[in-house]
Amino acid sequence: MKIPLDTICVKSGVLCPRCRKLVDSGTYTLREVEIMKQLLELEEQDPNYRFLKDVTYVKSYETNSIIVTILDVDDSIPQSMLIRLGKTLSEKIGLRVRVIRKSDPKTLIAQIIAPARIHGVNSVWTPDGDVQHIIRISRYDARFLPVEVKELEQLLSTIFHENYRIKIY
Repeated sequence: MKIPLDTICVKSGVLCPRCRKLVDSGTYTLREVEIMKQLLELEEQDPNYRFLKDVTYVKSYETNSIIVTILDVDDSIPQSMLIRLGKTLSEKIGLRVRVIRKSDPKTLIAQIIAPARIHGVNSVWTPDGDVQHIIRISRYDARFLPVEVKELEQLLSTIFHENYRIKIY
């Protein structure tokens, strides 16, 4: 697995000056170091996760009840393997983990809110020049959202550095 920090630092838990600087600057968090360590251990120890040797770690985002981990994965790896990887990480870390594939923004949003479905994404430009993206989800699909609406809005705004709102109709 390709990770942005040194493999030795992540495995040992003792960070070198370069890795410590990345963590202290906020580029990566200690929770992400823990996730990277678990991913490296799974790659080495579990034969079901041998595909991780060709995977690149991108970033993890944490809210109160879920961690979304983005990996750059080959398209030949089925989504079911990523779901299983998320469940395994959830057991090891103690929080819900959702592993998703790096892709374009709309596909990324669809993976985050799955099994609910997106019915549309609208962009609204406000008078002060900001852009607000509104994701439309039907009332029927809203019950399938993985976490609360406010938490999803916060998560999406953090990932994309723009304002996101979820409208249930």
